[in-house]
Amino acid sequence: MYSTKNNISLFAIVVAIIALPLLVIGTTSLPTLVLAQSNNSNPQSSDEIDYVGFNSNIEQITGHIEKALFNKINNNETNTLGHALHPIEEVLSLVTIPLTNVDANLNKTYFDSLYILSGLANPGNSTIDQFENQSNSSIDLSNKVIATVVPPNILGTAEHNASVIRDLLTVSAAEYTEGVADGKIVMELEYQDGSAFINRAYDLYNNTQNILNDTAPLSELQTDFTNLTSSVQNLEDPAVINQIVENINSKLTPSNNTSSTADPTVTTEKSSEEYITTIRELLNEVITAYESNDKTKAKELATTAYLDNFEYIETPIGKELSDRGEALLREKLSEQIDGNASLDEIKQTIADINTVLDESISVLNSQ
Repeated sequence: MYSTKNNISLFAIVVAIIALPLLVIGTTSLPTLVLAQSNNSNPQSSDEIDYVGFNSNIEQITGHIEKALFNKINNNETNTLGHALHPIEEVLSLVTIPLTNVDANLNKTYFDSLYILSGLANPGNSTIDQFENQSNSSIDLSNKVIATVVPPNILGTAEHNASVIRDLLTVSAAEYTEGVADGKIVMELEYQDGSAFINRAYDLYNNTQNILNDTAPLSELQTDFTNLTSSVQNLEDPAVINQIVENINSKLTPSNNTSSTADPTVTTEKSSEEYITTIRELLNEVITAYESNDKTKAKELATTAYLDNFEYIETPIGKELSDRGEALLREKLSEQIDGNASLDEIKQTIADINTVLDESISVLNSQ
C-alpha cells in the first residue's frame, strides 16, 4: 500500500517543487519529467485495454482529489499534499499509455492539471477556493478521460459499472486493512484511501441504472453499503470490512446484472495464486520492455503488478511478506526503472520479488 511512512518521499517533494514554478509563471507547460511519461511505448489495441482497471484507476485518482480537498478544508497540509501526489507517484503510470494512444493532447492536459494541483497542495501555495477550483477542474478532466478511453457501448453499462465497483471496493478493503488496527487509525492516508474509494464505488452504484435484475438483492446492497460506511467510520476490525465487501461483491457478479453488451475486460474474482501467476508474467514483461529500452512500458507493467495484483494478496500472505514485497515491487523496482539501473540490477530485484512470491505460495498452501 502507499504510505508516507511519516514522511513524504523525496520524489514527491521534487515533483511538488517542479510544479510550483508553473503557478508562478502562469503557464501549463510542464518539464520533461511529465512529458517523458508518454514516450515510445508500443500502442495498445482496443482489445488489449483493461477498461475496468482503467476506469477504476481514474476513479481512484478522483477519490484522492476529493480527499485532498477535504484535508485542505480541514487544514491538514500533510494529507492534502499526500493525496495530491499519490496519483502522480503511482496511478498515472497505469493510465498514460491507453490515454495517449486515444488522445495525446488530453493526456498532456490531464497530467498538467494534476501537477498544478500538487503544486497548490504545498503549504501556503493556495487558498481553499483556489485549491477547490483546481480540484474540480481535475475531477472534470478525470470524467472526460474515462469517457474518452472507455467505448460508449461499454461505459455506463450495468456489467461494466458493477465490475468497477467491485474493483474499487476490493482496493478500499486492502487500504483499510493497512490503515486501521485494534480500533485505531495507524496510517491515516491509507484509512482515508479506503474511505475515498468506498465513496467512489457508492456514487457509481447510485448512478447505475438496472445494476441488478432482482429487487431483493438491491435492497440488501443498499443495507450493505450503509453498514460498510458506518463500519469504516466506527473503525471496525478490518475482517468486518472485508466481509461486508465480499458480501457486496458477491451480489455484483456479472451474472446478476442486466447489461446486454459485454465488457471484454470483466472477469470473475481471481484467487491469490492466480494473482501471483499474473505478477510473475508481468515481471517477465518488465524485463522484455526494459531490454527494449521502453522504460515507460516497463514502469507501467511494474505498477500494474503491484497495484492491480500484489495489493490483492497482501492480507492473506501476512504483514512480513507483504512489507517485503511492497518494498521490492512498489519502491525498489520502480526507483530502479526511473533511475536507469542496469538490466542485471532489474533482473536481480525481480528474482528477489519471485522469492517473496514463492514464500507467499507456501503460506497460502499452509492455510
